[in-house]
Amino acid sequence: MIQHNRKLSLSIVIRSIVFNSFFYLYITFGVIFWLVPLSFKKSPKPMRNAIGTMIDIIILMYEKVAYIKIEERGIENIPQDKGFIYCSKHMSNMDALILYRRSPNLTALAKKELFRVPLLNLVFKKMGVIAINRGASEAQKQTPIIAKILIDQKTPLIIFAEGTRTVVGERRPLKSGAYYYQKEADLDVIVAAHNAGVCWPKKSWIKWPGKLIMEYSKPMPKNLNKEDFMDELGRRLLDRSEELML
Repeated sequence: MIQHNRKLSLSIVIRSIVFNSFFYLYITFGVIFWLVPLSFKKSPKPMRNAIGTMIDIIILMYEKVAYIKIEERGIENIPQDKGFIYCSKHMSNMDALILYRRSPNLTALAKKELFRVPLLNLVFKKMGVIAINRGASEAQKQTPIIAKILIDQKTPLIIFAEGTRTVVGERRPLKSGAYYYQKEADLDVIVAAHNAGVCWPKKSWIKWPGKLIMEYSKPMPKNLNKEDFMDELGRRLLDRSEELML
């Protein structure tokens, strides 16, 4: 079990309050008064540019207010001008923002029910977020369709292989979606291991100063059977993330 013995100081509490207040207010007002109006534009580019600007400002505040430095490793392993899969650990609200900043045309999967939420549905549709049905078997049936979208539009897709956010030291069974995308369409799978939960723990309002490391692996080997693929994915995603958390 990974443990970090850290002392909470008044400075950390104050800086956490300032960053959290900024983050949630900025996201709320940004979506309502900036992204939603841009969703009526014919092209998705203005909205994507706006999202990129919002993320840049959030990360700047993250580093300057919360004293958390972001370091990215293995950027040279990220494919350019083609569709591929980011298979990422998910530990905080920050990891997805870092991936979006690195690949501004990034898309994601979302349950169809979320497309019924007013305003949010407008943003999702303009961003090209892909609606999926509930259930692993249903999602797998959609793999060929989604893979074709990624290839045709040269779009990267983010997959959180554990299916949900985790806390430091928590290991959940990995879902096999990345394997089927690689098998179906020969898409590169780039594993994004990181330690984001050390600085921004799940369900915690404290932001611990330190270094957030995001590490991109070389593409997963091709032609592996499912068992070998999942074993290698576990080493690259879970084992490596835990090493970065120490």
